[in-house]
Amino acid sequence: MILTTEDFLLAAKRAEISALKQLLVSSGLVTRVTDLIHELQRERGLSNIYLVSHGQRFASQRLDELNATEQAEHVFRAALSLLDLDGDSPASARLFSALAFVLHCLDELPALRVRVSEQLLTAAENTRLFNRIISGLLSVVFEAADIASDPDITRALVAMFNFVQGKEYSGQERAWGVIGFTAGEFTKKQQERIKTLQDAQHRCFDIFASLTQAVPADQWRQAESSEATIELNKLRNMIARFRRSDTLPTAISEVWYELSTHRIDQMQTIEKELASELLHLCQQKIAQAEKDLHLHHNHIRELTDIEELPLSSLSSLPNSVSESDKLTVTPGFNTKLASSISELVQRQAEHLERMSDELRQARQALDERKLIEKAKGLLMQNQGINEEEAYRQIRQAAMDNKKRIVEVASNIISVSEMLQLGSSKSDLLE
Repeated sequence: MILTTEDFLLAAKRAEISALKQLLVSSGLVTRVTDLIHELQRERGLSNIYLVSHGQRFASQRLDELNATEQAEHVFRAALSLLDLDGDSPASARLFSALAFVLHCLDELPALRVRVSEQLLTAAENTRLFNRIISGLLSVVFEAADIASDPDITRALVAMFNFVQGKEYSGQERAWGVIGFTAGEFTKKQQERIKTLQDAQHRCFDIFASLTQAVPADQWRQAESSEATIELNKLRNMIARFRRSDTLPTAISEVWYELSTHRIDQMQTIEKELASELLHLCQQKIAQAEKDLHLHHNHIRELTDIEELPLSSLSSLPNSVSESDKLTVTPGFNTKLASSISELVQRQAEHLERMSDELRQARQALDERKLIEKAKGLLMQNQGINEEEAYRQIRQAAMDNKKRIVEVASNIISVSEMLQLGSSKSDLLE
């Protein structure tokens, strides 16, 4: 069997539909991931209060939340069965690796809960361990966005990833705020950590607002101007102004928790709207692609059935154009079909080129994040610091040198590569 241009045109459209269906599955998984992240964030916050109060506060609420988290985990694991595990692309490999890490962390979660119940670890340790699980789940969202080949879906996934990442920074801020207010004081390190988390939130939400649709962006602006957020900002200022000689009523911890939780719950409402829009977008794309395939198939079949009209006898008469310059048509050659196929090929090429350009633009935020993550990793490895400190240094260097964070990250990577990881701290951050 000899394959024709028409065969490959239709095969290209079928491949596009198959890729979109996989994106629909990945997007469905992302919605389950965000639901699980939300419950883990709540469990982390309640567990911290339980630990700091030596089991005296929020014990029953924590137990209720354990059930909610376990249910979200069950739904997440069920969604994994829909994935195509035969995907052999590098992007699929990264997604599967992220999922393997997440499942390993979730398998360890029951033991962590026992340690919390028995007061065998500190709130700071608890926060770090929960952050590890949530970070793994965020990587799943990131890799799902990285796989996406449709620019509109990629843009929606990148917007959602940044919103969920910003929400996680908000959850971490809530966790560290609970620790400080419950203890009645904030160390300088805790203050710096909370300020870094606030700055990271702003960056994530700015990217989200630049990529999302108008309605979710408006919803977010309204949430940030709500009375609860205004009150939360007053407590944030209290943390920033705290000095060792000050005293804080420990009861403020519950006010901080409630206000932070209200803000995060508002984020979840927007998150669910983003998830619904993402799934709807995937379904729309599939429906349109299937319609295009049907139209292509029918159009080619109709044209193939059309017989070319015989050349008019007048066309054979000499005219001002010489016989040698006349268009010669091979007998039996369907010029209408050839012209139509040529138009389809041209449209398909233009469609792919346009998608490629839009995809490049949509992926910019992902590519920048990769640079920042790599730069953080280099600083952590070279200086023996944690992720938060590495990000704080990059952010501070960007402010000092009036550069974007991604520019500083790129410089760190370039210097590190040139000096083979032997640079000093000042060299890396210039």
